[in-house]
Amino acid sequence: MKLIAVVGIVVGIAIAAIIVVIVAAWALVDLHLMSYTATGSETLSPTGAAAGNALVAYDPGITGEARSAATDIADDLRSRGYKVELAGIKSATAANVSGYDVIIVGGPMYDGAVISTVETYLKALTPQRDAKLGVFGTTGWGEIEDANIAGLEAQVNSSSNLNALDQRTATKTIRSGNNFSVDCGNLVSAVLQ
Repeated sequence: MKLIAVVGIVVGIAIAAIIVVIVAAWALVDLHLMSYTATGSETLSPTGAAAGNALVAYDPGITGEARSAATDIADDLRSRGYKVELAGIKSATAANVSGYDVIIVGGPMYDGAVISTVETYLKALTPQRDAKLGVFGTTGWGEIEDANIAGLEAQVNSSSNLNALDQRTATKTIRSGNNFSVDCGNLVSAVLQ
């Protein structure tokens, strides 16, 4: 009898632990808790003569892959002569978009859509009329599917503020692995065209 009671307690603890892990994972993904850690910013000075000012805002997501993409993008812009503000999406720096020639924002994609903090940011975005815009989504686990690319473009196109301003916005789904830096560079090239 004691063995059955001990097994019952162990099974109960295991089930409780699984439930806690599931709830925690749901909270991280669905409630976007990681975006609240994205409150810092840093300035990257250009190499050579300044070509302009750029803002790269990001939601790091769970894995931090979006922050890595934002850092690659910021480094690419810096190497092309831009003074870059690399900022978490919840930072004061990301909230003030005046004075930037280039604005790129992004975060992780889940279920074919970029995280809602990026969508909310885009809907509130009021860039200068001549600012060049870019949006990225990182796929993290797995390969890019056509639905991811179409989902990102649809979210950007549904941003009423950008459509009202008739802003052209480059979008890019950034793949993990060997193509990561290439995808980041391709986004920067598309934005600067």
